[in-house]
Amino acid sequence: MSDVPAASDDTWEGERAQRWVEQSAGLELQLAPVGELLFAAARLRPGEAVLDVGCGTGPTTYAAAAMVAPGGRLVGLDVSATMLDAARSADSAGGRTSTPIEWVAADATTWPGAAASFDVVISRFGVMFFADVASAFANLARMTAAEGRLAMVVWPRRSESEIFEVPLAAALRALAGADVAVEEPPPDQGPFSLSDRAGVTTMLHASGWADVEWAPHDLSLAVGGGLAPAAAAEASMAVGPARIIVADIDDAATRLVGEAITQEYEARTDDAGHVVLGARVVVVTANRA
Repeated sequence: MSDVPAASDDTWEGERAQRWVEQSAGLELQLAPVGELLFAAARLRPGEAVLDVGCGTGPTTYAAAAMVAPGGRLVGLDVSATMLDAARSADSAGGRTSTPIEWVAADATTWPGAAASFDVVISRFGVMFFADVASAFANLARMTAAEGRLAMVVWPRRSESEIFEVPLAAALRALAGADVAVEEPPPDQGPFSLSDRAGVTTMLHASGWADVEWAPHDLSLAVGGGLAPAAAAEASMAVGPARIIVADIDDAATRLVGEAITQEYEARTDDAGHVVLGARVVVVTANRA
C-alpha cells in the first residue's frame, strides 16, 4: 500500500490530509528550491491564467498569483478539501495577493473546466497520483489554450534521492534487527509513478502535448525546512516512504525506527545542526500540441 493514494481516493481526507496540513509549513521550506525550478521553467507572465494541479495547501498557487499580476487569474485544484481549506485560510485576512484565486476540490481527470481556458498548467509533485494518468493529462490539455504550456516537477526513481532512501533504509534495518516483519514500499508507485522518462514522454504525446523536455536537477534539501536530527526523524516518519513502514507497527517498534533514523541523521547535518539530504527532481515541460 502506498502512502500516496490515487487522486480519486477519499483517503486524501481524514488523518492523512490533516498530517500533510500539519507538516505543510516545514515542507514548504524544504521544497522551496524545487519551487524555484518550477517557476523558472513555467515562465509565468502578467495577465496569464494558470491552473495549479495538486496544489495542496496552496504555496505554489500563491506564488504563481504574484507572478501573473496584474490581470492574471489562478485556479488551485486538489482532491483534498481539507488541504484546500488550509489554502483558503492562508489568506483569510486578505492582502496576500490581488490576483483572483479559485480553489476547486476535484480530480483533474474528470474536472469539467472550460476548454482552452488556461495559458499554463503547473504542478509541484501533484500529478503522480492519478488513477488514469493518460486521461488526466488529456483533460489538462483540453483545458489549455493553443500555444499554452505545461511545467511540472516529478520525482525520478526513489533510489536517486537520499531524502527517501536514507530514512527508509534506517527504518528497515532497525526493524530487521528487532525481528519485526514489514514489507518494503514499492519503489515505483505513489510519488515515483512518473519516474520513467520514455513512458512519461510517450504518455504526454498521446495526451495532447508536444515538445516534451525532461530535465533532472540534483538538490540539497533541509528536512522539514531546517530541523535537528530528532525532529527531522519525526518529520520523515510523518510523510513519505518511512511513513508507510510505521503505519503498521506498534509503538515500541515505531520508537526503534525513530531512534535509528535520528542516529543516521546525526551524521548528515549542516553547520547549523540541521539535517540536509540529497534529492534528485525532474522538471518536465511541454507545449500544447
